[in-house]
Amino acid sequence: MFDKILCAVDGSEHALKAARVASELAARHDGKLTLLTVTKPLKVTDEVKHYIEVEHLAGESQYVLDQYTEEVIQNAKDAARAEGVGEVTSEIKTGQPARTILQLAERGGYDTIVLGSRGLGDLEGFLLGSVAHKVASLAKCTVITVK
Repeated sequence: MFDKILCAVDGSEHALKAARVASELAARHDGKLTLLTVTKPLKVTDEVKHYIEVEHLAGESQYVLDQYTEEVIQNAKDAARAEGVGEVTSEIKTGQPARTILQLAERGGYDTIVLGSRGLGDLEGFLLGSVAHKVASLAKCTVITVK
């Protein structure tokens, strides 16, 4: 049942807890763990683009988001290593979080999805329904929601 685990992380406290739970499951059941973070397409105003260019912060406006995303994945990988997980891979996708998680889970043949009950998008979750709720409702595999 826990042979192939997909864990969605977004940098929130609940996501880090989810990474620890997913890592523990993978370690106990000798499962494969994939860490996934989904970013929304970055919309940058002309003013911000100009600031980035003037300050020579990066060649692309995506730079800051990419750095943050790498940090999120690295923190989750550290949690997996601490639990002794043998095989950990990571995926970084852009799109709608719930839809992207569900698509990857189905295409990749994952038997379990682990994610935090609350992420960074609390306002959006309040207004439109949380990512965790959507994933739990629509997934074709086991979903573990971590508080």
